[in-house]
Amino acid sequence: MTDSANAVSEPVSDADIRGLWRRAFIKAPAEVPDFEDHETHVYWFQADSLFTDLRIPARFSNGLPVACLAELDQADLMALADAEGFAGRSSVVGSVCTWERVINLQGPETGRDIGRLQRTSGGLFEYGVNADFVELWLHQKINGTAPEGRVLTCDGGLWGFLISSESRFLFALDRPARKNLTLPWKEALAHALTNADRDQLADLFQAEYSFGRIVDGSAMIELSSHPNRVGAVLCDNLHAVSDKLETNHTRFDGQTLRRIWTAAELKV
Repeated sequence: MTDSANAVSEPVSDADIRGLWRRAFIKAPAEVPDFEDHETHVYWFQADSLFTDLRIPARFSNGLPVACLAELDQADLMALADAEGFAGRSSVVGSVCTWERVINLQGPETGRDIGRLQRTSGGLFEYGVNADFVELWLHQKINGTAPEGRVLTCDGGLWGFLISSESRFLFALDRPARKNLTLPWKEALAHALTNADRDQLADLFQAEYSFGRIVDGSAMIELSSHPNRVGAVLCDNLHAVSDKLETNHTRFDGQTLRRIWTAAELKV
């Protein structure tokens, strides 16, 4: 295992974190002294100042053979609520990176995620500033130019973040009325399941975080907070020159829909 003995003392800047990263492990000794997670599938895609992040439990990493999430039982849905995803903007000062989570799958947003970064062979160590943890991030090769970030909005005030390169993408779709979600996602989901509230379930699962590969312009999903979507096409022509972006989705009950996005700006 690569460890801190391989660390390099050169400072880390905004330019150094740009690209696609896969997490090799996380250790959190303050919470559980012997805990290490090497199994969760985690990707962080960083553009200039925008980022997306997706963390999927290993059991869901290859997708699920169901047409929609409504086909899953309560135990599977609660396990799926362990998935994490967030997106927003970042900055690095003195090798300390602050990630502001503008949208957060687990919700409600809890502010800034701050980590001290240190170079190592092939990647970066991230040491928690406000929490005791260390993560190892390995840089992933992507084709073409450096990744670009887009902030998007569509009907009903939904927010989306897209980081993409010539060959890879990570798309983050917020749920509607996110500011009204006063409970963490898992608690809200448990409440909806206990009350058999199909409308609330559909609302909670409108949020989608999907990562994948771009093939002939089509964005093919390889990992998702909606594991039934693995193998599906998120966007038919991601690289099309247009002021709009069209994406394909599947609702909780299996109904398909297409969203049309336009560019948006984040307020400072």
